[in-house]
Amino acid sequence: MMVPIQIASQHSGVSAHVIRIWERRYQALVPNRTGTNRRMYSEEEVQRLKMLRELTERGHRIGPLAELPTEKLAHLLQEERVEQGGKVAVAEPERLFAVDASPALETTEDYVKACLAAAKGFDGDRLRRLLQRARLQFGQRGMLRRVVAPLIGQMGEAWQEGQMRPGQEHLGTAIIRELLLMPVPGSQTAVHAPELVVATPSGEVHEMGALLVVASARDLGWHVTYLGPNLPAEEIAHCARSRGARAVAVSVVYPDHSPQILQQIRELRKLLPEGISLLVGGRTAGGYRARSEDLQVEWVESFEGLDRLLVTLDRGQRVE
Repeated sequence: MMVPIQIASQHSGVSAHVIRIWERRYQALVPNRTGTNRRMYSEEEVQRLKMLRELTERGHRIGPLAELPTEKLAHLLQEERVEQGGKVAVAEPERLFAVDASPALETTEDYVKACLAAAKGFDGDRLRRLLQRARLQFGQRGMLRRVVAPLIGQMGEAWQEGQMRPGQEHLGTAIIRELLLMPVPGSQTAVHAPELVVATPSGEVHEMGALLVVASARDLGWHVTYLGPNLPAEEIAHCARSRGARAVAVSVVYPDHSPQILQQIRELRKLLPEGISLLVGGRTAGGYRARSEDLQVEWVESFEGLDRLLVTLDRGQRVE
């Protein structure tokens, strides 16, 4: 039985993005292709992906693993499990693509609704499982854009309207923060990948937008140094210079049109060398842009815009 990459991702626990990287960079698999160039995976290849995922989670580097035949991967995994007192549970081929027996969640809207309910119920474990399952079903980028970003917005609105207690919102935010700061299992960043420094300026304490930038940039292959919220421009600039960063990204969400935050953006651009790009995004970025047309700043208005900027900068091109 042959399945497309989305199904292979769901059953192996490896995101479609990581599968493509493992194939392109390390030749870990060579899937069959349809007449329209669509990847198709056999049960053996999905099993190989599962073993690669578990071994990378146990600390092995994907490069050497990718060179091993499937039989040696199985032997290596068995040795490690036995050392830890466990036994190898070999998946039955006929059940490898069995339908998930858990409640059906088909759309991203279903996931957002279920995640919001889990946060309101103080059920942190369920919220973690839902987000991990969304990553498997929609991939890292789909999960970030279509589940996490709307969920953050809906939690903020529910709290403002009194439909969510502060403790419920804090629990949801803490688990989302945990997810966004954790690299995708099995993913690796190239040694010579460009560096991005991410923070929020002094006076801006909301960090969810900045964390979305962290996760998205890592998914695009960047090294990311995250400094956290509410940091003075001189500290952000010092880190960027020390790290030899190619770009700095700051998120501005609240308060609206703050003279202090606008001054921090101006100061940061002044302190950064010309070769380090400054990216400013977030809910209130448009208001600051209107008063800062003289600045050499890349204003980010959407996830798509962020992706385009990062891809352009990664290629060493100037942003037009």
